[in-house]
Amino acid sequence: MGAASAIIATSLVGMRAADAHVAASVDENNRYLKLTPMGDRVRLAYTIFLGERPGAALRRRLDRDRDGQLDDAEAAAYGREMAALVHPRVTVTIDEQPRKIAWTTLDVGLGTPSVAAGSFSVDLVGWICAEGDAHRMVLHDTVDLEKPGETEVRLEDGPGVRFGARSLGGNAMDKLEHKWTGAGGPLTLGLDVTWTVDAAAARPADGRCGGGTAENQDAPRYWLWGVLLVVVALVGAAGGRLLHRQRNVNG
Repeated sequence: MGAASAIIATSLVGMRAADAHVAASVDENNRYLKLTPMGDRVRLAYTIFLGERPGAALRRRLDRDRDGQLDDAEAAAYGREMAALVHPRVTVTIDEQPRKIAWTTLDVGLGTPSVAAGSFSVDLVGWICAEGDAHRMVLHDTVDLEKPGETEVRLEDGPGVRFGARSLGGNAMDKLEHKWTGAGGPLTLGLDVTWTVDAAAARPADGRCGGGTAENQDAPRYWLWGVLLVVVALVGAAGGRLLHRQRNVNG
């Protein structure tokens, strides 16, 4: 593994570790947003953490076959329900241009499939492409949760990423994380953050936002060589036919 690949792998492992959640509430549903700028994109991790009592009530509702266990299909159905709630209500502009969030991960973390259990989480992960060295992003979140509890917004830096001016709900965001309790909150007014990146910033080789594997980056060279060989072959064939005609004429 090269140095760049090692940096990217370390960064991605760090993301997964940092996505761990705090203890569940008893009666309320919590929400956690984490934004991680990278060399060519921003990663958005959006988690809804259902409390013990709301989670227990939902487990009973989701157990459609009444077998006392939540199978993958039952869990996935609720995941899609929450995704339908979140996706249209989280909007982003980057550099004053509306950007689409490419939601790529939907995971329902039951912990245990037992209907008798309580809290569980729904994790949504999306990517917003952001090519260039300096950016300003504004994010609005108008998701309404039943029994809303704690909301946390966290900005995660990393190698080659430097945050600049940032505000949440119109107020300066002095730290890289902010929490509040209850419905609404500053995200309805918007998170406004600027950052710069340099060559050390991670650029995952997945082809999503201009990134690609070394093989993919070299592919155009092989394509050009292929075209060149075809041209040489065609020219050679045309030259052969011309020589054959010339011999026939001279003969």
